[in-house]
Amino acid sequence: MHLIIFSNILTPRIKYIFNFIFKDILKAEVEFTGNSQYFLQSDQVKISYGELPLGDELFFKSTALLFSSKLVEIKPKTISFGEYQAPFPVEASALPFDVFAASFFIVSRYEEYLHQQKTEEEFKPSKSYQYKWKVLDKPVIDEWALMIKSIIKKKNPGFKFHEKKFQQQPTIHFNMLPGAPEGLLNRTRFVFSAIFKKENNYLSTKFDQLTGVGINNEQVLEEVNKIASTKSSIPLYFAGFPEIPMDYIRVDGVVKNLADRSLGLLRLCASDKQKMAEIKENLVKLKKIHPAAIPLTSQQLEVLKFPICYLNILNSGITADYSMGYSNMAGFRAGTCTPFNWYDLQLEKVTPLVVNSYCLTDYVLQYLATDAATKTLRQYIDAVKVVNGTFYSSWSLKSLSGHPKYKKLKLLFIELLNYAGN
Repeated sequence: MHLIIFSNILTPRIKYIFNFIFKDILKAEVEFTGNSQYFLQSDQVKISYGELPLGDELFFKSTALLFSSKLVEIKPKTISFGEYQAPFPVEASALPFDVFAASFFIVSRYEEYLHQQKTEEEFKPSKSYQYKWKVLDKPVIDEWALMIKSIIKKKNPGFKFHEKKFQQQPTIHFNMLPGAPEGLLNRTRFVFSAIFKKENNYLSTKFDQLTGVGINNEQVLEEVNKIASTKSSIPLYFAGFPEIPMDYIRVDGVVKNLADRSLGLLRLCASDKQKMAEIKENLVKLKKIHPAAIPLTSQQLEVLKFPICYLNILNSGITADYSMGYSNMAGFRAGTCTPFNWYDLQLEKVTPLVVNSYCLTDYVLQYLATDAATKTLRQYIDAVKVVNGTFYSSWSLKSLSGHPKYKKLKLLFIELLNYAGN
């Protein structure tokens, strides 16, 4: 038995969000139809989405958003729903708001597209609708999906959903370290290429080492792998490369420690041709140190701009990304803890890029007292456990070193692995 979904017009937006909620989150089989006669005669579990119900099926009243194919300015009205505000209120429906339009609005980052059209400024989480509606701290789309599941089960007790299990996935990023080559001529070339390359991390790396905050990548990777070895969740690593020739990058120790680990590219937002070329060059470097890096994954830590940052990494052959989150505030930027295919609102189509959205970073935890940081960490893990989602977090390798400055963060990382329990 499966779900049959009726709508007079089956737009790309409708198919996308219904597939995400029913197939990806709830693990149910779905069929779409615009044929009312076929729908009414079907003996499957029926759901309709539109202006009026057709019969006694489960009915969700629609608003205009999912029937549009344009990116236009909208300011959603809201209705009080428990402890928060829910957008797109409706009447005479299974829920008092259009849950599918609300989910699409959040997961597509609709408001960020609009923001990007108006200004080059960074989109601040405190200005987001989710923050105003008091839902930023919860995977609200997954919670809504479970409400829908409960409504379906009440009306159709015999209907079976496949079960999903809670998982946790830390991501750890670091920069490959340069190593000066042998010989005076080679060393001189190396220093000049390191100093005069724009956007290079060489000098900051040297500064870190001189001030005692620098770390030995190989040593810390070995320690982290030991800590994580007793758990089933192996961290995903993301490496950034200094803008110097591959011959001048220290790889041996890193390669040894990442031989059986997943490694992706720590990258810039490819907003112009120069950065595009840089990403492609760095993907070549990545393949040299980790030939098994397929599928290609990436993460960026700077401002995520829509749609340019995602369009260009798609053109680079990257198929999975871990950049969706706020580096300076805890929260579910895309409203979900379930991986999803990115929907491009300018082209109005689903892309092959799978987005894995993190909700917590070491940067956020660093500025909290130990008790408050532990409480925050557990609160977010619990929020994901309740909906059987995946808890993604983002860490700098430096934060997990033995340096006294990062003692608290290293302990919190261990707490994460223990509390998440897998």
